Amino acid sequence: MAYGNRVKTDALSTTYSTAQYPLGTKFVESADEVVAAVHTDGTTSLNLKGDRTWVFVQATVALAAYDCVVQNDVTGSMTRFLVRPTTSAGDNSLRVQGIAQHAIAITEYGWIVCDGQAVVKAASITGGQFIDTDGGTASGNVDNNTTAGTLIGIALTSTNTPVTGMCAMDVRLGQ
Repeated sequence: MAYGNRVKTDALSTTYSTAQYPLGTKFVESADEVVAAVHTDGTTSLNLKGDRTWVFVQATVALAAYDCVVQNDVTGSMTRFLVRPTTSAGDNSLRVQGIAQHAIAITEYGWIVCDGQAVVKAASITGGQFIDTDGGTASGNVDNNTTAGTLIGIALTSTNTPVTGMCAMDVRLGQ
């Protein structure tokens, strides 16, 4: 797929030790590729649909697969594309940058989903609920909420569907 003046040939799960693209570069994955997405445990029935947008980031703290990811406010380097897993409940939605779909080691670069359907770590979610961060319970987690200013999407499935400890969600960050 072409984007900007480059052609992306690496898998979106590829991580890099140096920036291969400018931080904040976006890539749209077409709906037919999203439908074919496979969970890291090999589950193929994720039932994700539609196009999704990925953003290129650098992990300042290691990201586990399916972490909810927020901007890391490091003094002197305030950029929304330096990221870490959420560690708070109810982060302001403007700090949330996306959902990791694969692990990215500390200081490594990679892609996270910032818009569209994704799998995320979750506890006690029922399909149809609004979602915000819940890193206070477990790093990278989300939970249900209705507080304006903290909402990042909507649950498409309940917790443990399609995979134990996860739910599918529609990420709506509007970046």
